[in-house]
Amino acid sequence: MVNKMPTVKICGEGQANHGDLYVYASFISLYKSYLLLVTDQQEFGIGNVTLSGPPTGIGQASSSPFNLFGLRNPLLSNMIGKASSKLLKSPVISMVFIKEKELKQEIIMKLALEAVKNAIKNIEKSN
Repeated sequence: MVNKMPTVKICGEGQANHGDLYVYASFISLYKSYLLLVTDQQEFGIGNVTLSGPPTGIGQASSSPFNLFGLRNPLLSNMIGKASSKLLKSPVISMVFIKEKELKQEIIMKLALEAVKNAIKNIEKSN
């Protein structure tokens, strides 16, 4: 019997833009969980790494995101991770690699969240 290497499956991709700035999001399906990559560059990078769990009860999330490492944009990473795990009802490891420094943080947050939500819509269409 020949064993096969498991495949990596990109299950959802999304993007959002503000003028010339684009933010891209890709979800990779893992066993009962997801890996989320978010960037404003042409390549994904490690950036901030956040682990988020879905809400376990009705309403409030009982687990909050946990930053594994990375000091830039911790609020953005937490917000993206928490929203993703809630919408997907699964644990999510997020790698947020945003290098833009000129735009206001609120605009970057809005773009990143929009890209992530577009990627989740892409996942829902394929299911």
